[in-house]
Amino acid sequence: MSRTQNAAYRIVDEPAPSRWTHIAVDPIWPLFGFMFGGTWLAWPWFVVNGHAVGSPTRWRETALVALGFLGSFGLLFLVFWALAEGYLGRSDAWWALLVVTLWKMGVSYGLFVLQRRTFELYAWFGGRVRNGILVVAAAFFLRDKLLALLPHGIWLLVVF
Repeated sequence: MSRTQNAAYRIVDEPAPSRWTHIAVDPIWPLFGFMFGGTWLAWPWFVVNGHAVGSPTRWRETALVALGFLGSFGLLFLVFWALAEGYLGRSDAWWALLVVTLWKMGVSYGLFVLQRRTFELYAWFGGRVRNGILVVAAAFFLRDKLLALLPHGIWLLVVF
């Protein structure tokens, strides 16, 4: 047999089977999780959901989450360093912290866009989809309690 006869046809965005399909959700729910809970909820949820739907970009999504946390920490470090060195005043630092929020929003939206294509194929071909409203609602109501448990400092700004 020639090589072309053995090759299987594969769509690039085609979801791969996963044993986690029973917890797959529409990627809009982790995005809402970011809005109502924070990155502590949304970014790991995006990673788990990418594996659950069998996303071909799941490792890229995982790398983007790692880059998101490292970038948040790096931007916060840069803002606090600039404040300590006198490059920024106290009122300027509050505005500079908006860059961190924009970074987190950009990473979250990027994760949403990466997962959306695969999820649509997954759902179209009968993949099992859960509703994430309970997780988002719980995160919204538990967010302040979780804030109180964490030590105050830069970690609060990284994960929320």
